[in-house]
Amino acid sequence: MPRPTPINSWYVHLIMLPVEIGRLNVTVVCRADPTLQQLVIKAEELRDEVTQQNQNKDNLDVPEAKSTVTNNSKIALQNPVVASLFQHYIDFLAPWYDLNDSQNLFTTLVPARALATPILFKALIAFSACHKAGTSSTYDGLGAIYHASCVRDLLAALGDASGELQGDYLAATCLLRSFEILSRGTRHQQHLLGAYAFATSGPIDLSVRGYPQAGTWNYLREEITVALECRRPVRISSPFEFVPTWDMPDDMWANAISHILAKIVNFFFEEETGVRTLAMSAALGTLAKDVASWRAHLPKSFRPFSMAPKLGNPFPSIWMVQRCHIAGAQYCALAEILLAISRQHLSMSASDTMATEDDEACIRDKALEVCGLAYTNDNVAARVNAFGPLAFCGRYLTEESHRSGLIDMLLDFNIPTRWPVQPIIQDLQEHWQSIENP
Repeated sequence: MPRPTPINSWYVHLIMLPVEIGRLNVTVVCRADPTLQQLVIKAEELRDEVTQQNQNKDNLDVPEAKSTVTNNSKIALQNPVVASLFQHYIDFLAPWYDLNDSQNLFTTLVPARALATPILFKALIAFSACHKAGTSSTYDGLGAIYHASCVRDLLAALGDASGELQGDYLAATCLLRSFEILSRGTRHQQHLLGAYAFATSGPIDLSVRGYPQAGTWNYLREEITVALECRRPVRISSPFEFVPTWDMPDDMWANAISHILAKIVNFFFEEETGVRTLAMSAALGTLAKDVASWRAHLPKSFRPFSMAPKLGNPFPSIWMVQRCHIAGAQYCALAEILLAISRQHLSMSASDTMATEDDEACIRDKALEVCGLAYTNDNVAARVNAFGPLAFCGRYLTEESHRSGLIDMLLDFNIPTRWPVQPIIQDLQEHWQSIENP
């Protein structure tokens, strides 16, 4: 057997070492000897120098970018910082809103409409800058300036939310909501009320697809997220109605369970503080039938394509085909948890003991299902939508491995989304402690 060649021998070993310098990938060819370390250090120093130069250039552009808030979009986009933020929305943030929309209107139509609608343009830049500020101080303050200007314009336009602009204004309020959550948290959001006003100021036919409909469904999911994190009802009005048909496409099936879940969330938090009556029992039965009917007619495409364990997953692994399938399955599981808890609250006789035990198992299993769907599937849009369900369902995890797994998962999800997970984690830990030490 030949002897291995010593690394410091006179033999020359060529190593192809890729080093990223700025935006260029440069391959360094070097000897496998002590000079290799020196070359790597020099390459890293050069990379850091170029990166710092780029950041300094961005810093020089930011004051000018802040001044663009008074310009129209065509002029504002001549600034490289503003242009990069516009592109960041298209590439990374817009898919969050297309979770249950196969037409991808927030990716395709919203940017196009923003170029012609100042309010929507400002909301888009504000949200994008807020998200980028989570990783670079370069964007600090820019989002707030665009946000403040957008809010002023939006309040002035409250009387004109009909016709073609209704979709633009509703989309803008959805983006403002995202800005406020990332910058202030769900417990300090303000402009969901604005979204609510626009969503209900005029009739929106949810039986068809379109721009206002996409904004309305986004508004509803945002309301569900905040309601679950803050443990309050969802703000929807009586005209907000949707009657499903069994030949709907998959994304509309996900929207249908969103509508059902919103009604269940309202029942749950109103029932939690209200008087338990026979009428409430009847209402609970109706909601349970809605969920059962949704499940019974669900297309086969919503079934997991695999249950194979995912490496590192402390929860059940549930692999889904589409992002709307993930959201639909999570919302259905959450709806069943809320129904089970409500049944427990409304149980009044000893004969309900068996049903209560079944409900306990349902709550436990469905909470694990919600967590498993979030962990298994890497879709960022679905994970953004999962923060509300995870915040609520996490309270019903009993095993330490599941609790710590949820905390780790929330921290991991925070990295790409910049979602404020610390309030969720603190709330969960306080709740778990109250259970362990009543």
